[in-house]
Amino acid sequence: MSFTMAHDITMYLMTVAILLATYIIVERALYFSAVLREGKAVDQYLRIHRQDKTLRDELIQQFGSGKSPQAQALTEVAEANALPHDEMEYFVQSVYISKQDVLNRRLWILDTIVTLSPLMGLLGTILGIIDAFHSLSSGQGSADPAGVSRGIGTALFATGFGILIALYSMMFYNYFTNKVEQVNNQIKLISLAFLANRGA
Repeated sequence: MSFTMAHDITMYLMTVAILLATYIIVERALYFSAVLREGKAVDQYLRIHRQDKTLRDELIQQFGSGKSPQAQALTEVAEANALPHDEMEYFVQSVYISKQDVLNRRLWILDTIVTLSPLMGLLGTILGIIDAFHSLSSGQGSADPAGVSRGIGTALFATGFGILIALYSMMFYNYFTNKVEQVNNQIKLISLAFLANRGA
């Protein structure tokens, strides 16, 4: 395998990485948009109907088919309403923990892309420099200036592309990490509001 082919494979891998990152970014953006919207609806409903005597049944009916972790958590907590208060607090914590997997789904891929893309860019740089040195040492009397320039150019492009992918992915990874925290806060607030109402 030539260094040029190895460099091309590295560039294809980086292209796949940016396409994968874009897919995850779009999917997670749509997911968090819908989840936060439904979470606000759950919170507003709970605040409005806090004094209702039949709150438990209303919550199960209203949000039992909800897709967001907030609606699912509140439904599970409402269904476990018969537990003693101290056990209920542990149950709420277990429900909160159980919702973490769905919130953090696929974010590890973005984190991995952030780490790997500069390294792939560095690999592309090394292969490009090797290609440039290969042109210098071709043994044909004088070095091929076009070959040297091509090798250095591809090396610099690989480095820049790797850093661009890492920056692009990191920006959205941090954004989605913040969205996970917002959803977690909604789950906590909704569950605590229900527990407070239950204790009243």
